[in-house]
Amino acid sequence: MIEMRRRAYLEALGFDVWVARPAAAEPGRLNVGLGSGSTLLVCEAADDCATELAGDLARAVGGEPAWAWLDPADETGGQDLGDIISGRLITRILLFGAETARRLFRGSAPQIVGSAAVAIVPGLQELAVSGTARQSLWQQLRKLNSTAGADPR
Repeated sequence: MIEMRRRAYLEALGFDVWVARPAAAEPGRLNVGLGSGSTLLVCEAADDCATELAGDLARAVGGEPAWAWLDPADETGGQDLGDIISGRLITRILLFGAETARRLFRGSAPQIVGSAAVAIVPGLQELAVSGTARQSLWQQLRKLNSTAGADPR
């Protein structure tokens, strides 16, 4: 209460009052599979990246993307997202599903993490059954490709 009163006095005197922002929550940990490209494809579970659709998506993205999935309960086997980005020179991240993004970032996902642009795309289950979801994914891929200077075919 005293801090609020002090701030009110300073503001009344015309002083700008600066308040420290609370620290952002650290992203969750990920398990990363093979892949040497600059794209990281993040799904919810390891089984998701072993499907035929996941293979088609990796070919559509091009450049040998790496698949990653959420580390269950943030066990010690997972890697920190920042370390993955810097270690593998990741420039774009596709998060499959809003729930995956929410769980990874423990809230809303930023548009950029380190040197990587982040895009939240429809989940793999939704992509498997919805033409609208696939169109949305394609549009987001074109946008990411154009900002990265790649050919957005």
